[in-house]
Parts: sequence; structure tokens; C-alpha cells
Amino acid sequence: MKIADIFKMETERKGQLGVVHLVKEGTFYHANDWSAWLLVRFPIGEAVNKPLSVTAKRLEDGYVHAFVGFPATSMQKYIPNDGSVQFQPVNDNQIDVTLTQVDFGDATEEDIRRQVDEWKASLPMKDSKKQRRESGEAREQAPRARRLSDIAGQILAFDLSHSSPADAWEFIRSLQRDVAAIF
Repeated sequence: MKIADIFKMETERKGQLGVVHLVKEGTFYHANDWSAWLLVRFPIGEAVNKPLSVTAKRLEDGYVHAFVGFPATSMQKYIPNDGSVQFQPVNDNQIDVTLTQVDFGDATEEDIRRQVDEWKASLPMKDSKKQRRESGEAREQAPRARRLSDIAGQILAFDLSHSSPADAWEFIRSLQRDVAAIF
């Protein structure tokens, strides 16, 4: 599903305020934007004790795309079929899940949309591929470590707990280049 289709689906809620649109992409299900906010704001299943990790990316047009995901094989863990939700398959790549325990009180759709937008704005942004590539070029021009102790300092300073696998991979590649430049 294209990001434009996801954007349209998430913004045109048509009164379905408590519906999570789960989109299957490969072997994962993703909840995007409003749907991701619902799963973070009103966690169910294992997400109650172990919150889903949110990824937010600023796209080239300035749009902030936020999403959470989990493997399709873990569906029962994160979206339990215990009566607290209602499943409605839409097609082979989408399931709509209505969160029955969600109560928005007197909040209007516009009030909730404002909450979702504020939540998205508060998320740390992950760079797009183009931004990572451009910052990688900037790193290439940065001075290299000249001693193994400098490399050890880089390793100790690297924040692994807040890094994606792609960030960790790029970090290891840069360390390999630094070590190769020394020897």
C-alpha cells in the first residue's frame, strides 16, 4: 500500500475513531498515524507491558509518517482475540480492528485529530534514506579516528538502545573503515 493511500485511509476516518487499520507489508503488520496512536494510547495484549516501538519519519513533502509494527506471526500477542477487539478483514493486506474499550467521551474527531498531530510532532524523527545518505556523505568528510582509543570512545558513546538495526549496521561499517585506515 502506498503512503498516499495510507494517509487517505488514516485521515478519512468517517466516524471510525477507535478503528485500527493494520496494513500487512511483507511479514509484518503496521499501524500508521492515527491507528499507531490508538495502539500506543490504548495498548492491548503484550503492548500493555511492553509498549510497541514507534517510528516517525519526516517525508520529503514535510508530512510526518508515524507507525508501529509487529510480525504477522505475533498478531495474537499484540491484538488478542479475547473479545476486547472486533476484527474485520478488509482484504488480503488489511485488517480493521475496532478497540471496544476506547471511550473518547465528548471529544470530537477534530479534538482527537489534534491529539494525534501533537503526538506525532513529539516523536523523535528518523531520517529518510536520502537524509541518511547525505549525512553519511558528511561523515565521510569528517576527520577519521587516528587511534584505537578514539574508536573505543566512539563505541562507548554509541547509543545502541535508541538506534535502529540500520543505524547500528552503518555504525559498524564506519568503525571498520576507521580501523582499516589505521592499519
